Amino acid sequence: MTDRSDWVTVHAAAVTNMNPDSLVRVTINTVPICPNMTNQEFRQTIMKVRDAAVVLVKERIAAVARWDIQERNRATIYFGRADEEIRSTLAAGLPRLLAALQELVPEKIVRWDDSMNRNLTCSVVPDNGQNRAGVCKPDSEKRIIAIYSAFCSDSNGELWHGAKVKTIVHECTHYADTFNSDDIMYGNTESGMYAFAINNADKAIRNADSIAGYIATFDKTVAR
Repeated sequence: MTDRSDWVTVHAAAVTNMNPDSLVRVTINTVPICPNMTNQEFRQTIMKVRDAAVVLVKERIAAVARWDIQERNRATIYFGRADEEIRSTLAAGLPRLLAALQELVPEKIVRWDDSMNRNLTCSVVPDNGQNRAGVCKPDSEKRIIAIYSAFCSDSNGELWHGAKVKTIVHECTHYADTFNSDDIMYGNTESGMYAFAINNADKAIRNADSIAGYIATFDKTVAR
């Protein structure tokens, strides 16, 4: 018996058509989204990663509400300060980020050269082996994330270095209706982001990796 675990519906018609030359032509992209797993496995992985990111954001929402010394110290590491502007920015942005993550579905996370990504307002950035994902800010409401080959080989949720969870959080902070963040400085380590933040306290709260680091960088594995 054929394994149908990775099958998808390509056309819903299930009736006999007697009209000549009225075939429904369907183009199917059979290239796996990630070369190291089937598309079915990829969809399962993305949902696991997305769910882990949701939990992390909920934890930070609760922590910002408390705003105790531990949370202020954490904010200082990634933003260079823990004043009322930082707190209010997080208090407003984190619930919007949570909503965006909860709206993510596997069908919206595609290869960088997928037709869905090519139809966005922004031009397609080729895979250079180092980039992991990208979004198009003008099309934020579509919630499409384009991924690259390096994303596929990252751990799912080892938060002390590059991980799929951190990448998904990073990309969702770019959406115009969450944090509208920019890529001012890249970094995956606490020490690196602290050095940037302490010297750029006016910019760090707008930097995607600073926000993602604040949410999802510590010695823990959240998705396997």
